[in-house]
Amino acid sequence: MSGIAIMMMILFMVVIWGGLLVSILALRKHPDDSSGILGDSHLATDDVLIEQEKAGPPARNTD
Repeated sequence: MSGIAIMMMILFMVVIWGGLLVSILALRKHPDDSSGILGDSHLATDDVLIEQEKAGPPARNTD
């Protein structure tokens, strides 16, 4: 391997592993359970979502 190839390999390894590290730290700071559109909404609890899943999709109006 040439010197340029080794430098490029190291650069992209740092970019990829650095991105993974940044995403892990971001998820630790803002976990999925408390982020997003619903956040801590009472409609986003496990019980409510399980009941919605069991009920199936809403009926479509074909008028």
